[in-house]
Amino acid sequence: MARIILFGGAVVGVLVVTLAYAVWSGQYEAEQPSPSAVASGSGVPVASGSGGPVASGSAAESAVASASAQAEPSAAASGAATMVEIANLDFGPDLTIAAGTSVMWMNNDTVPHTATEGSDGVAAPDARFDLQLAVGASDSYTFADPGTYQVTCTLHATMNMTITVQ
Repeated sequence: MARIILFGGAVVGVLVVTLAYAVWSGQYEAEQPSPSAVASGSGVPVASGSGGPVASGSAAESAVASASAQAEPSAAASGAATMVEIANLDFGPDLTIAAGTSVMWMNNDTVPHTATEGSDGVAAPDARFDLQLAVGASDSYTFADPGTYQVTCTLHATMNMTITVQ
């Protein structure tokens, strides 16, 4: 019985990691209604400017869905969230994000890391964030103010990246 539970747990773990990677890499986007396409709190689609419900499958609903899909900015551009995958002692590419964006660092490496404001393994004197990332762990920081932020790993001085917040 214990083997079945362990095997099931391993399968669920692999599925969760696979889904997280698919979302992070942009291979999967959950379809979400735009705020203008849903009546406030009711979950019922409405046509723009009509104020009333729209029959499912109607031309007006399709038009609203098409317009909102074209107008939706990416997660990083909208200030929602973006992920940095740490692997092979590397943060990956530098980022440019909108103010208000949360950046999540996911440690997919074989050793612990930090995501710390600073450079060359040294934390900035007034570091706004210093995230401790054990193997397999993640943590995030929301960049509220525009500017250029240097990020380093205080355990591995060669790990550095720049985040530009607009």
